[in-house]
Amino acid sequence: MTDARALAGHLRLHPGRRDGPAISGGRPDWLVRLAPGRDADTLPTLLGALFSLCADAHRDCARAALRAARGQTESAAEAAVAAQALRLGTAREHLLRLGHELPRRLGMNADAGAAWLRSSPPWRDDLDPIARLAALPAWLQRHLLGSSPADWLRRHTAAPCDRLEAVAHWAQEQAGRPEVDPGSPVHALAALAPLARSLATPGPAALRPGTTDWAALARAMDADAGFCRLPHRPGDATPAGVPDTGPWCREADAPAEAAQAGASAWGRLGARLVELVRLAGPDGARRLQRGALALGPGDGLAWCEMARGLLLHRVRLEADGRRVAAWQVLAPTEWNAHPRGTLAQALAALPETGPRSEAARLLALAFDPCVDVEVICDA
Repeated sequence: MTDARALAGHLRLHPGRRDGPAISGGRPDWLVRLAPGRDADTLPTLLGALFSLCADAHRDCARAALRAARGQTESAAEAAVAAQALRLGTAREHLLRLGHELPRRLGMNADAGAAWLRSSPPWRDDLDPIARLAALPAWLQRHLLGSSPADWLRRHTAAPCDRLEAVAHWAQEQAGRPEVDPGSPVHALAALAPLARSLATPGPAALRPGTTDWAALARAMDADAGFCRLPHRPGDATPAGVPDTGPWCREADAPAEAAQAGASAWGRLGARLVELVRLAGPDGARRLQRGALALGPGDGLAWCEMARGLLLHRVRLEADGRRVAAWQVLAPTEWNAHPRGTLAQALAALPETGPRSEAARLLALAFDPCVDVEVICDA
């Protein structure tokens, strides 16, 4: 394994494996060695650089945890700025998954997808953050949806039972129109819809901020040095299944809606698209929840809903309040790529016949781990 892979982590998927974990590998917890003794004020910027995917969310969550550890509160103005930054950063990440990862992993025209992505307002460096968000609805209408975001949402969410079917029909229709941008992800979505709709991904109730006991989670992190690599619901030491997290299970959505979106690979992919459209709407700033909790003197925890799911940072400070005693990050990938998680169970259930490797890659794309993935089809 290369040094880069050793640092960033690497997952091996074993489709159809029933005599052992269908997911192996993972990401090392290098913060155990990196963080202690460092100047706490420098850690948020450093963590944003190290967790380069979803960097903005990591920086904001780290700062919020540090404030909580120091007993500081966030002003209303600071909260509003942070919420808009989280909204913009999440939209950027969804566009990256749709415009770059989908065509690249399907072997489609990646150059056209890159040009499409660069033209999107969230990825334009010549616009300030407010202007990027203001320009997003019109850009989505012209370059992706074929209608205004509000009209698209009304059409595709009016009948929840038919929502996923409607998104599939929309992708097929858009992909067949000659005026559609060749870099639009509708081509990739239309191509993968049949297989994605056939891949079931039911699992235990997903992680939602409103049902998470943050103090109990912190205690579990204290009790087990390896908890952030192999998490589980507090109080459930030997779970039959581990919950997952992603745009399909937001606090802003009804539990029934989340359950439907999480039932298949197509539902999970579609949830990313639906959330992108919702983030462009007038209620987009309230779409993603974030919060922080002081656990004791010099001990703070913060969380936020970001592109890949629920992110958590925990910081404990030394007595001087300036240096770090310990810093822990519990990222969505550790839940979603857990060897007893929903993705692992879906991989193990794949039949011996059929496109196992293709199905495994599509499942990984739906759960969106932030590390390299290798598919190994055992003999």
